[in-house]
Amino acid sequence: MSACSADPVASGDDLLEPSTVPAAEEPEPTTIAPTLESAAPDGTLAGRIAVGGNAGLQLLEPSGEPAAVVSSGAVAVSQPTWSRSGDRVVATIAAGGAGFQTLVVADTGDDSVSTPVRRPYFFYSWSTDGSYIAALGPGLIGTSLDILDADGVPVSDVALDSGSLYLAWEPGGDDLLVHTDEELFLVTDITDLGSLSPLGSPGEQFLAPAWIPDTRDALIVVQEVDGARLVRIEVDSGRQTDLGPIDGAAGIVVSADGTKALLAHSDAVSGGPTFASFVEVSPVADVTAPTELIDLGTGERTVISSSQSIWAEWSPDGSAIVLLQPSESGLEWSVWSEGTLKGLGAFLPSPTFLQNYLLFGWQYVETPRVWSPDGQAITYAAIDNGQVGIYVHRLTDASPVRIADGDVAFWSPG
Repeated sequence: MSACSADPVASGDDLLEPSTVPAAEEPEPTTIAPTLESAAPDGTLAGRIAVGGNAGLQLLEPSGEPAAVVSSGAVAVSQPTWSRSGDRVVATIAAGGAGFQTLVVADTGDDSVSTPVRRPYFFYSWSTDGSYIAALGPGLIGTSLDILDADGVPVSDVALDSGSLYLAWEPGGDDLLVHTDEELFLVTDITDLGSLSPLGSPGEQFLAPAWIPDTRDALIVVQEVDGARLVRIEVDSGRQTDLGPIDGAAGIVVSADGTKALLAHSDAVSGGPTFASFVEVSPVADVTAPTELIDLGTGERTVISSSQSIWAEWSPDGSAIVLLQPSESGLEWSVWSEGTLKGLGAFLPSPTFLQNYLLFGWQYVETPRVWSPDGQAITYAAIDNGQVGIYVHRLTDASPVRIADGDVAFWSPG
């Protein structure tokens, strides 16, 4: 990832090194009526929404009522990121003459800890148990990875530097998969980024690897001379199973139960190195559409949409997928569930979301960010009548509701 509006392009000469830092036709759109037991009886939505922007960090109820204002005034806050249990938020604050800081705050807005940082982090991801935070920021040759503790303090002086860098935490564990330029590595000692286990050179036709829950396997895209392939890799042995073709670059999101994955294909990309390794080849279907599901047990693929998807998240209970796709008048969120696709209407994204988040969507969807924890609604930042604001859109409503000012918003997991 990059601090700029585009990911750094590796020259091929950059070396990775630790650094010491001082099937069917597309379904017709229909209305979805979710029947989730977790929905509150009075129709209220679960969880809280963390909002960043020039007005500081706000923690809001889904109605827009303040749950807590952590920082306010002319202090810009970016990258609000919930821990996986939803009890804390980490964010980056630009505190004027004090420089950039990492802020960690409880979900109540209390017990906040701010720490001066070695670089302005533009991505955070919490480990499963909340003990560590993987933080990406601008580095020596493009992007650098630091590991922070639960208070946002680096656990060591060693950073991992690469032209581009994407990552994924092990579900239920604290191992980390790191995709750097064309290489893939496993980090088993999270406090020692100088000790990496290489897993080959799959290339750059995917961003973040996708762990399969309750396994030691992950999905990656391998760049071959005759095209890209989806591969399931056992991270401990390096053994791989081929799951069929990818049309160019791809985004991957695995369902919470580990049985299915969403594949979002881009236009074909040619060239690149061959991935020389032992691969088991099993019978699989060809690419069926720009957005499709794959059954990870059988390899069978199902069309979700004939349009490309640039952001996709499984709902917390795995019953639906929200897709962000281009439309004639901007972008549009659509929701797929039980074979039906429902468009939620076109919108114009906030400049911050467009430049700093959307280009790296397949890293951000490692965990649900726009879904409400009860699966009843999504939240996002948009421009309406020249004003940037935060919106909540219930799946059963025809239009969204503006709840606050701000330029990016993510929903808590609980």
